[in-house]
Amino acid sequence: MELLERAFDMSKKLFDLPLEDKLKAPHPKIMTPHRGYSGVRDLETIKSLKRISDYKESYEIGSDENREHYNIWLPEQVLPGFRDFTTQLYWKLSDVATAILEALILSVGFSEEEAKYVRKLHNGHTNQLRLLHYPTMPHDFPQYEDQSRLGAHTDWESFTFLFQDSHQGLEFLDRETGEFVAATPKPDTLYMNIGEMFMRLSNGYYPAGIHRVVIPASYRSSRYSIPFFVSPDPDAVIVPQPSCVAAGQKRRYEPITYRGFLNAQFKRIHVQKNPNRSQ
Repeated sequence: MELLERAFDMSKKLFDLPLEDKLKAPHPKIMTPHRGYSGVRDLETIKSLKRISDYKESYEIGSDENREHYNIWLPEQVLPGFRDFTTQLYWKLSDVATAILEALILSVGFSEEEAKYVRKLHNGHTNQLRLLHYPTMPHDFPQYEDQSRLGAHTDWESFTFLFQDSHQGLEFLDRETGEFVAATPKPDTLYMNIGEMFMRLSNGYYPAGIHRVVIPASYRSSRYSIPFFVSPDPDAVIVPQPSCVAAGQKRRYEPITYRGFLNAQFKRIHVQKNPNRSQ
């Protein structure tokens, strides 16, 4: 687990940089490429909304061979070794993802032809490594009834690995009880959740995990986490595999490309944020 210790150390070094240095690798104002540094929301805006949500800063990293979502790197002199180390981390986690994918294929019971198709969807170049920092809230900042570091959601990819520091906050929904359960930080522990794409491939055999990041009583402490999103080819068709559809039953999800799914989600979010804006 030395690699993870180094990962959190590098992440802290990144977010400790002056803002002007972090902005030397800015995330574009558009979603493509989804790479580089994104800063925290303005505190005055949060106060005006009277709710705390998505109060975080992040840095997105992918494969250097992904020409659509190309990497946006900090200059080497700003944080020496950052690019080399995070590239190494990306491919180490991609190797783990390949092994986990094989376990999922086996557990679902895909046919050999289906298994080949699912493997082909995941070539490693569309994954995403995210370094996350939830900053310390100011001591005099008010507490609101509606507050979280990240609201309840499912991930859109196939599945996600989540590594976190010693500060708790991550919770998963127990579908049987309807209650959220704390994912207590444990040394050398990888948390994983299924995303929307693998849920569709398995026809709901594995549902997408609903999770959130809450602000516990000690919420003024900063928190670091490192999610790794395993994504399919954006233009391949995602459809429930025949072996997952019982005889006489219909598939739960219609065919869609991952890109088409993302576009629909972004449009939905835009409508929610701008309910009176014409489409």
